[in-house]
Amino acid sequence: MQLFVRDSQTLVLDACEQTTIAEVKAAYAARKAYGIDAEQALVLLHHSRQLQDNATLAEAALYDGATLSVCSRLRGGGGDGGSTGAESRSCYLEMYAQRKPDKVNPLEELLARSTRCRLSGERLAPPCVADELGSLFNKEAVVHALLNKTMPAALSHITSLKAVVNLKLEPAHKAGSSSSNGKNGKANGSSSDAADFQCPVTGLELNGRFQFVIHRPTGQVLSERALREAPAAVEELLGGKWAADDLVSVNPQGEELEKRQQVVAAAAAAERAKKKAKKAGKEKEREKAAAAATGDAGGGAGAVADAADGVAAVGSKRPPVAPPAAAAAAADGAAAAKKLKLPAGATPEVYASIFSTGKPKMKETYCCRSASGRGLGM
Repeated sequence: MQLFVRDSQTLVLDACEQTTIAEVKAAYAARKAYGIDAEQALVLLHHSRQLQDNATLAEAALYDGATLSVCSRLRGGGGDGGSTGAESRSCYLEMYAQRKPDKVNPLEELLARSTRCRLSGERLAPPCVADELGSLFNKEAVVHALLNKTMPAALSHITSLKAVVNLKLEPAHKAGSSSSNGKNGKANGSSSDAADFQCPVTGLELNGRFQFVIHRPTGQVLSERALREAPAAVEELLGGKWAADDLVSVNPQGEELEKRQQVVAAAAAAERAKKKAKKAGKEKEREKAAAAATGDAGGGAGAVADAADGVAAVGSKRPPVAPPAAAAAAADGAAAAKKLKLPAGATPEVYASIFSTGKPKMKETYCCRSASGRGLGM
């Protein structure tokens, strides 16, 4: 019997009723010269019915002149190497529904920290200042925040202008531009990504890609490469040698930033302790002065009482003691005089008569709103 096997072409194969479907596949593969395992890679269909490999032509109910279709066996489910049939549709959709946070380019972040004010976000423009952590600011923004008391909590260590350093920045020499960038981040013929300042020794731009330091005594901003490669030029620029404690890194990160924060916190704690000790010393001085003034007033009152009484025991071993009533009155008078700060020999009534009159204040009514009603002649 003959079978017609069809793919892109039609082949005629001779077979008998006892021939198996696997043998038909092998004969077809030999005619096509595929060089593949026909039993594993090919599938024979008859009227859209898949034929089993171990079945004979008689068992498969094939007859003489039957037409078979050849298909390739697909592997891996959807052909992508895996299957998502075991997953629920909700899990599959949630994977794409969750919004992933936008990642910031580290180079752009460094450029922004080196070219813009950390407080206002505007472009750095002289006059500029820096804090003890190496952050850069426009001085106008810092003054505005201090006056309005709107300083963020992250910058609470900036309590006054004494906590910042006035910077000396070298303008960058840009091709095709005659002025540096302003607050809006634009310049004549220059890109907003270009740096506005540079190292006065090496010419490296302050754009975050190179490490810069601040010399606190002078406020000069220069690169670390200048410190390493041209120390003589740096000494001439600073007017003398520098110490490691006088240098603050611009925009430090990681462990260096943590160390700077610890140093700033320790300095703030020491300053608070110093102020507290100074305040306690002033309070002790005031207490001593008050005690001395009270003792002087008590001695004067006793002398006056003794003179008034005229009691002076001649040859008596025990010193004369003022009467309790007179001593108390003298002490009260001294305390009142100290409280009111009256001149010596003045009483509160006499001292008050200098600044006020004994005439009671006239109560104003509706009828005496006119000048004549208040006793004023026009």
